[in-house]
Amino acid sequence: MTKYILITGVSSGIGYAAAKDLIEQGCKVFGSVRKAADGERVRAELGESFIPLLFDVNDAEKLAAAVAQVASTVGPDGLAGLVNNAGVSCSGPLMHLPLEEFEQVMAINVTGLLRVTQAFLPLLGAGKRSENPGRIVNVSSVSGGVAIPMMGGYSASKYAVEAVTDTLRRELSIYGIQVAGIEPGPTKTPIWSKDAQQMAENRYANTDYAYSMTQVVAMAEREGRTGKPVATVTAAIRHALLAARPKARYPLNGAWYLRTLLASKIMDGVLCKQVGLNKRA
Repeated sequence: MTKYILITGVSSGIGYAAAKDLIEQGCKVFGSVRKAADGERVRAELGESFIPLLFDVNDAEKLAAAVAQVASTVGPDGLAGLVNNAGVSCSGPLMHLPLEEFEQVMAINVTGLLRVTQAFLPLLGAGKRSENPGRIVNVSSVSGGVAIPMMGGYSASKYAVEAVTDTLRRELSIYGIQVAGIEPGPTKTPIWSKDAQQMAENRYANTDYAYSMTQVVAMAEREGRTGKPVATVTAAIRHALLAARPKARYPLNGAWYLRTLLASKIMDGVLCKQVGLNKRA
């Protein structure tokens, strides 16, 4: 039986790589994009087993149309999996971070994730008895367990994703729907170069955090070059979706465990030194 998987945010990065990997495993993949041109490009590159869906995670009208399109394709067998990958980053000291930016990252990374999940849950087997219920995979981050200074808005959203993931896993167990979280660390994807460019504008040059922001820019550029290959993440997603015994959580960076090994004050010192909070511009 063909397995149909839906992935949000497939125009590039982890979403694109995961779509390619799952198609190679024999799955058919629906992938959300915000621009029709991106959907056409990805379909041309990945072939007929990729089906583009045009919607933004916070556009209820287009999301409803996508649900109808998917339902008409998968029929009574429904979806085998949903990968909530779409998301945005956010940087800046919380003291000065514009609240509209904080609200935007929460709206996309958290509310949008839940909106998509709620919309597709009936196709994953919620509300009925199913022999083969679907699975949900939420792409979180090591930042969902380790709050890095100057990245507080992003970390807040990913901490929330962790809570949503744990809650869904427990609540949806009555339907047999398994839910997993993926926690990548720095990964070689375009997001790091995009983040570095945005940070380099340094809107906080006239604040006490100017020097720390330059250190975060340097860190982002470095991690864009030296991060783990994206295949590390796609392998975890594949396992969470297709393995007989998937894990509840897939931490892919050692920093995830530091929060349990180091006292909070020691962790504070390590992270503050990393971003130069012990210095001023």
